[in-house]
Amino acid sequence: HQIRTPLARLDAQIELLGAEHDGIHDRERLAALRDTCADVGRLTGQLLNHAMVIHRSELVALAPLDLNALAKEVLGRTIPLADDRDVAVAFDSDAARTEIVGDGISLREALSNVLHNALSHGRADEIVVSVASTTTSVELTVRDNGRGIPREQWEAVLQPFVSLGNGSEHGTGSGLGLAIVSEVMQAHGGRVAFSFPASGGFAVTLSFPRPDALERPPATTKV
Repeated sequence: HQIRTPLARLDAQIELLGAEHDGIHDRERLAALRDTCADVGRLTGQLLNHAMVIHRSELVALAPLDLNALAKEVLGRTIPLADDRDVAVAFDSDAARTEIVGDGISLREALSNVLHNALSHGRADEIVVSVASTTTSVELTVRDNGRGIPREQWEAVLQPFVSLGNGSEHGTGSGLGLAIVSEVMQAHGGRVAFSFPASGGFAVTLSFPRPDALERPPATTKV
């Protein structure tokens, strides 16, 4: 159903474009056709990424990686995509290197989706990514000045094919972006949390277990 709907819309728009010729209407229909092609492309990409994340969670072993370096890399690759406006970006960490145990490819996809959500749906133009460690976890937080996700939708948007439906001019999306984030975090033994910080804006926090907690041998019971 998710792929059939935009394909049906694409077919109907092609039929309209070929049915009659009118300069103004042709340009409007061509623009709509381009938008639908872009929607189909985004949806196809999300479906493939969703399948990739599931596949990797079942087969790929987690390995040590620097979360700081990964976050900076994804920021540098994702933010330039917001080419319709300037976006102020900042990164902060409580350590020069923050190590977790994870799958770099899946984590890059998850963080990219969080950033894309802030840019396209939240329409943010200020984003701060921070990494901090606690006694039990490592937390990566993306805070932005966008519209955020209403509290009543927080649980639903982590499910596949649940669209934000918040009136973004970029459409409602595939409903897979944040579901992919949730699945990646589950595969890492972590979790996703949303919040409206007291300082304003909206925040998404990805919490990972500390590597030393994962490496600790199971407790034995003395008889």
